[in-house]
Amino acid sequence: MNAIAAIEGSGDHRILVLHGWALDSSVWLTARARTDQSRFTYAYLDFPGYGVNRPEAPADGIDGMAAVALDAADQLGWSTFSVLGHSMGGTTALRVATLAPERVTSVVALTPVSPAGTRLDEATYCSFAGAWADPGAAIRGALAPYIDETDLKNLVDRNRSTMDQATWESYLKNWTSPDFLDRIGTYEGPATLIVGESDPFVTAEYLRDTLAALKNGYLKTVKGKAGHYPMVENAPETVALAEQSLY
Repeated sequence: MNAIAAIEGSGDHRILVLHGWALDSSVWLTARARTDQSRFTYAYLDFPGYGVNRPEAPADGIDGMAAVALDAADQLGWSTFSVLGHSMGGTTALRVATLAPERVTSVVALTPVSPAGTRLDEATYCSFAGAWADPGAAIRGALAPYIDETDLKNLVDRNRSTMDQATWESYLKNWTSPDFLDRIGTYEGPATLIVGESDPFVTAEYLRDTLAALKNGYLKTVKGKAGHYPMVENAPETVALAEQSLY
C-alpha cells in the first residue's frame, strides 16, 4: 500500500499530513494553495479505505492509523518529521508522537478529537453513523454552522467519491474510542492544538484535559466563523497558525 496521495514543496522541514473522518486528503486542497513550499515539504496521506487507498480495508483503531502513518514516513525515507492532522487525524498525529517521540519534531493538531475517546450515548453514536445518508446536514448542523455553501457542497461531493459507508462506520469507531491520554505526556516536543472559534464540537473546554496532559502543549484559535474545518473556512489564518507552530 502506498498511503501518500500527494507530495508538495521542497523545503528541509518535512510534514506528514493526516486527514479526518469525513474526507480523504482532499480536505486540505484549499489550504495547500497557501503553504510555504520553499520552507516545507508536505506529504498528504490517505488512510486505508480513503482516496488512493479506497480498496484497502480500514485501519484498526487509532493505533492502526498511527502505524500506517509511521510506515508512510518510512517509505518516504523520513527519519524525522513533523505531523499535522485534522480532527481524527489530529488525534492520530498525537499518537504517532507518543509511539515515535524520537522521530517527531513537532505536532499540530487541528480541531483534534480527544485521545481519551469521545464517549457518545447510543442515540448520538447512531446519529453520527446515520449521517452517512446526509453528511452535508451533519457537517453544518454539528460541526461547521457557518460554512460557505460552495465549500459544503465540495466536501459532500468529495466525501461520496473518496470513501464508502463501511469506511465511514469503521472510522467512526476509531475516532470515538482511543485511550492514550495517560501516555501523551511521554512526548516532550511542541504540540499545538488549534480550534475554530465557531466549532460547536471541538472546543477549548473539550480539549482541556488533552492540553493539560501535554508536556509542551499550546492552544491557538482560528477566529471568527471558522468551525470544525478551519483549513477550508479560513485557510489563510489556519495555514499561518499551523506553519508558525511547526518546529
